[in-house]
Amino acid sequence: ALKLAFQYDSRVLVEQGVNAREIEVGLLGNYDVKSTLPGEVVKDVDFYDYDAKYIDNKITMDIPAKISDDVIAVMRRNAETAFRAIGGLGLSRCDF
Repeated sequence: ALKLAFQYDSRVLVEQGVNAREIEVGLLGNYDVKSTLPGEVVKDVDFYDYDAKYIDNKITMDIPAKISDDVIAVMRRNAETAFRAIGGLGLSRCDF
C-alpha cells in the first residue's frame, strides 16, 4: 500500500486501523436543525476501500441502525449539537 501511495505523492499519512461499527446521522436545516434516525454502514468486504464503497456495490445501509432507543437519542442530540457548534447550514452528515 505504501509503495502504491508513494507513486502519487512524496508524503503519505498512515493511520492505525479501527474495527468498529460505522453509524451515520443525517442533518438538515439552518437554525432549526433536524436529524435523521441513525443508519449503519454494512460492509460485506475484508477491506473497506474506495472500490468497495463506490464501484463494487458491496456496501449497504441498515436504516435505522440496530441500536437501542437511548443510544439513538444520544447520537441524534450529539450530531445536532455538533452541527450547531460549527455553524452548520443546509445538509450535513455526522459519522460515529
